[in-house]
Amino acid sequence: MSSAPCDWPLSNIADCPELAGSGDPVAVKTAAVTYLWNWTNKVFGLCPVTVRPCREDCAQGPTTYEGWAGRPDRFLPSVGDAWPFAPALVGGRWFNITCTSCGELCSCNRVSAIDLPGPIDSVVEVVVDGEVVPASAYRVDNRRSLIRNDGGSWPRCQDLSKPAGAEGTWSVEYRWGVPVPAGGQIAAAVLACEMAKALGGDKSCGLPERITQSVSREGVTVAIFDAFDGLEAGKTGLWLVDSWVASVTRPHARSSVHLPRSRRPSVTTYESS
Repeated sequence: MSSAPCDWPLSNIADCPELAGSGDPVAVKTAAVTYLWNWTNKVFGLCPVTVRPCREDCAQGPTTYEGWAGRPDRFLPSVGDAWPFAPALVGGRWFNITCTSCGELCSCNRVSAIDLPGPIDSVVEVVVDGEVVPASAYRVDNRRSLIRNDGGSWPRCQDLSKPAGAEGTWSVEYRWGVPVPAGGQIAAAVLACEMAKALGGDKSCGLPERITQSVSREGVTVAIFDAFDGLEAGKTGLWLVDSWVASVTRPHARSSVHLPRSRRPSVTTYESS
């Protein structure tokens, strides 16, 4: 499991000269975004991911993982009597990559589709047999399904003993995760700046001092240690930072209506412009 986000931009960080004078501005910024990433349940940030899909029934000889996943509610019987999957490690978690085609259950025409570990923010490139597939030839639906929309089809099998880009292989490179909202970029810049001030002993630092207090009475000293209450929830004492963290972590009431025999609509979430 990753211990820090892959990418968390900071907004207007040039407005903080104290950061440049902190001695190690990169470490300070990394610490700030790591705090925010953990406080917001590790949701935000984009990671570069490259996967090499392969149906389980294409494997030759023993494999490290064997299994079948029947999904008659989603895939067509024409795919086969069973629906294979292959595991992939993405962002520190294991996902099952399913490879199939989608027919009249979800569209008017049969298209080649593959479910990848999501959420998919954008696709960098798809390479089949060493050739880059034009971006206009595919799209992403529901932030996880890579749809071939040029009439072609995704390879059913590939030779995993060969390096990616070789003949008989194919791979998908994409950005995995949720982009950091503008509020999170500003919060990271504010927190990093205040941390830099604290390191430099700047009296204008807005972070509260969390010190040990001691009380002495009649020769007896009692020490009171700061338990850092609320820090695990992102309560730093900085209004801008705390308010943004609370806005994205507090549960929101949701309502939904389910119609019997209805299916979730397919929504295009990425398409090359």
